[in-house]
Amino acid sequence: MTTVLLAFVLGASWTVADVLDAPPSSYVLACFGVVLAMIDLRHHRLPDALTLPLGALLLLLEFHRLGAAALSAAIFGGAHLAVRRLRPAWMGGGDVKLAFGLGAPLALSSLLPAAILSSALTVLLAALRRARAVPHGPGLLAATWALTTL
Repeated sequence: MTTVLLAFVLGASWTVADVLDAPPSSYVLACFGVVLAMIDLRHHRLPDALTLPLGALLLLLEFHRLGAAALSAAIFGGAHLAVRRLRPAWMGGGDVKLAFGLGAPLALSSLLPAAILSSALTVLLAALRRARAVPHGPGLLAATWALTTL
């Protein structure tokens, strides 16, 4: 069942990106994002073996605007690191590493909407699961994909 759902979500996100003539980062986010979200939902972990290559690849794809991409990554990741330092129970270290990578394809003007949308998606997930402890990675990934694709 999980494999079917994974294939469906990946295919749907890939198709939307293709129809909208999205940038290459949208396709990378679709591939890595679906897998990372499923892992985080099931195990409450974001493995470095996937988050670090994703961040490097997203930064590499933004080579044409490397300075702005690095600044966006630093701000987005730094904001998540600040939350992690102030309230460690609110966010895991994997979310922070993921946020640094996900900041690269986002424009500076999209950072605040990405933070708000990812938080709203995480709260929605908590409401749907009727749980207090839910992973933040799926919200981060979905928000970043939406803002880079749509």
